[in-house]
Amino acid sequence: MHRIHHFFVSGNPKMKINVKNQKVVSKCIIKVVIIMNVGYAACIILAVFFLILGIMFALLKEKGAQFVSGFRILNHPEKYDKANISRDMRNQCFIYFVILSIGAILSYFLSAYIALTALLVWLIIFFHNFNLDAEKAFEKYLIH
Repeated sequence: MHRIHHFFVSGNPKMKINVKNQKVVSKCIIKVVIIMNVGYAACIILAVFFLILGIMFALLKEKGAQFVSGFRILNHPEKYDKANISRDMRNQCFIYFVILSIGAILSYFLSAYIALTALLVWLIIFFHNFNLDAEKAFEKYLIH
């Protein structure tokens, strides 16, 4: 009977009502906080991933071009500036790292919605640099 009364008064059987103060106290507050921190966690995970990739491209220099998607399927990979490809990928990864890190830090301290904004900015920049055609993607790196 007691839980049925709480359901009809609050609409949620998990919520308790403090009859003296008429305040609604929820057991689900922790769940809401965890859900709101998903954006923070996503930003942190992606930021660390792109930091590791950026460091990898920085250390491998010309050899790092082999890890760029589409480079190995080019007809004549020797005609492309591998050092420049690797440098651009390093710079892109570090830019992604900075965007996602700022989003994670601000979402932790200010609002969880900032993480969504950071992820949206990252997606826009990511797909702006994205090409399905390997020849078109690497044409700016041709050695003349």
